[in-house]
Amino acid sequence: MFNPKVSIIIPLYNCEKYIEQCLDSVFNQTYKNIEVFCIDNESKDSSYDIIKNIKNNKYNNLIIDSAPNIYPYCWEEARDMALEKMSGDYCLIMASDDYLDTKFIEKNINIFSKAPNKIFALQSGIMGIKDGTQLGVTGYFYKNIQEMKNLLLQKCVVNTPTVIYNRSLYDKGLLKTNPETYSGAADYDMYCNLVDNGVMIYPIPETLGYYYRWHAEQATWGMHKSNVKYDVLIQEKWKNKWTQDLQKKI
Repeated sequence: MFNPKVSIIIPLYNCEKYIEQCLDSVFNQTYKNIEVFCIDNESKDSSYDIIKNIKNNKYNNLIIDSAPNIYPYCWEEARDMALEKMSGDYCLIMASDDYLDTKFIEKNINIFSKAPNKIFALQSGIMGIKDGTQLGVTGYFYKNIQEMKNLLLQKCVVNTPTVIYNRSLYDKGLLKTNPETYSGAADYDMYCNLVDNGVMIYPIPETLGYYYRWHAEQATWGMHKSNVKYDVLIQEKWKNKWTQDLQKKI
């Protein structure tokens, strides 16, 4: 029976309004072979106190810690701490203001089980939520790794918090990011690097039960206000590299 352990990593920053719902949705998964990390990233509100209370009174197997907040608009410090500690065969890095359908992990693992030696990363659609209202599903699709590469030169075509990775990608150093250079867009650069190393993130355009919350405090808006166009920098970097690689083959 295919029953790999899944490490669910929840970086936490100023999310006192939503973190309990997030954790409830994780611990109520139908798929039980999981471990859960919640790493605070120097929250300014009561988020860290809340997760300590949740651990003490509700989910004593919740693994909590805190990481320094060094890079703006990203979760790399907390993410990297949990990745180093995880013992799972797969990992999900989800946002602390989002939540999951009870069968989200089960549905993903069922897909991995069909080709565990071929599928090393999997993304799915997100259901947008705002003030309790469903906004619809955002999902991406491409047929092969070359098509994914072509699309990445235009925009990021990955729903970041839905991606589940095989741990072997971490062991090979392929989940490393560069937040010091790309801030909150560091994951976009990582996806390009995965493709460059022959790893496709298999796309499921429909939602498998990931609920993405839109609200005024999320880091997305800070990135939009930045004077640095990180997406353009990433696209230019990889376009130049892939063009040079192609010329070498000619």
